[in-house]
Amino acid sequence: MGFGILIFGYFAMFAFARSPYYFFADIVGSVVTVFALSKLGEYSRRFYGAMFSALGFLILCSVNAASLLFSLYPMGSGAAWTAVEILKLAAGCAMHVFLFLGIRTVAQRAGITSLASKALGRLAATSIYYGAAFLAVAFSPLLDDRTAAAAGVGIWLFWILCLVLNLLLLYGCFSMILPADADENEKPRSRIKFLNVLSDKFDELDDKKNEYRRQSMKMALEEAERIAAEKKKGKKKPTHKKKK
Repeated sequence: MGFGILIFGYFAMFAFARSPYYFFADIVGSVVTVFALSKLGEYSRRFYGAMFSALGFLILCSVNAASLLFSLYPMGSGAAWTAVEILKLAAGCAMHVFLFLGIRTVAQRAGITSLASKALGRLAATSIYYGAAFLAVAFSPLLDDRTAAAAGVGIWLFWILCLVLNLLLLYGCFSMILPADADENEKPRSRIKFLNVLSDKFDELDDKKNEYRRQSMKMALEEAERIAAEKKKGKKKPTHKKKK
């Protein structure tokens, strides 16, 4: 359905935000998340809203990455960095709003009221985080270093809690939600041609990998049967007729 791919993309997108080493995890995670949300959009239009928000997040992450590589503006301070960070927060907040509303919709259709309730709870908690993060970024120039650091640590710890709970919610969706009106053998198609082409390429690679495994297993079984037959033949003792 797409939630399995989304778990990986979401984790890579947000889990390494505070890492001292930058290795483009947010960009890779955003690409995977956009792809996963495009698949989920067939079940609720709200996932398309989350997809476009994640696309905006991807563009802003790419701007930051370009700045790190080519020193376009100083990181951690300055008007340019603050503007990019505020826009990233806005894109991330919008993505979460559409994501949780989409989860609530498909959970209600599937009759899983517990997931629908959890989606609203995660929406409230994550909105609190984004509200606090907006205030911290906007007013950090007015705060002394000690206060700003303490606020940053508190917001970061709360975000870790939200991240873990959000990942658990996505796993619950992956393991429990299957739309009642969906044919398990029929693959949903996106309205965006490029995403369909990309999805077909992934499916083609999976088919080739599975076919290779089947052929390897077949050859291994045939070789095992041949070796067993040769051993059985070697154990047979020659019989001699008794002379009268």
